[in-house]
Amino acid sequence: MFKKLMSKLLPYAVQATYQNYKILSRKYGHYKSASLWQSINKDGQPIPWYSYPMIEYIQQLDCSQKTVFEYGSGNSTLFWASRSKHVVAIEDDPTWYAQIKPKLPANVTYLLVDNKEAYVQAIMQFETPFDVIIVDGSHRYDCTHKARPQLSATGFMILDNSDWFIESAAFLRSTDLIEVDMAGFNPINGYATTTSIFLTRQVSLAPAGDKQPRTAIGGIVQYLDHQ
Repeated sequence: MFKKLMSKLLPYAVQATYQNYKILSRKYGHYKSASLWQSINKDGQPIPWYSYPMIEYIQQLDCSQKTVFEYGSGNSTLFWASRSKHVVAIEDDPTWYAQIKPKLPANVTYLLVDNKEAYVQAIMQFETPFDVIIVDGSHRYDCTHKARPQLSATGFMILDNSDWFIESAAFLRSTDLIEVDMAGFNPINGYATTTSIFLTRQVSLAPAGDKQPRTAIGGIVQYLDHQ
């Protein structure tokens, strides 16, 4: 009764704004994330500190056989470990490293490298290219340059906060990677940001299920192809 009354009394713009607030705060879990200062979803599960559109896109992909290299670590490491074959994560903060290490599963190789030069070059010690490379830690400009040759011919890279690292993004584009920018809100923060994915020309992106694209969080489920 109250909802029906409000729908008649309140202008549509107010109703729509309130509905969008509920989607972000409850269905995406942003309120919980900001309250606890953790990058988590509504169920308290770890997610990367990427833009929500990027997180939703990655969740559509089957990465179960992919190898991942990550500059930076945290809940994103747990997220990738749960959906990929193996993760190598590099961290340069000893305190953060000690906090994250006990949480990691067996398919994660976690390295503490607190020297800048060694941190940037850490990816070069691995002979086999990685299917996914994430640049989301320190020294991102230098890391993009060192990481690019280590990307497999069918892989992709992710640069978080790419709107703050324009030269890094430009470099990756100059190496014949296809840039797709996904801007929007993200966990914890009270502002929008951009996370970019850089695709090789032969990128392998298999869907995780039989439906792609999936209905967005807070979206309306409809099937209109044959109407």
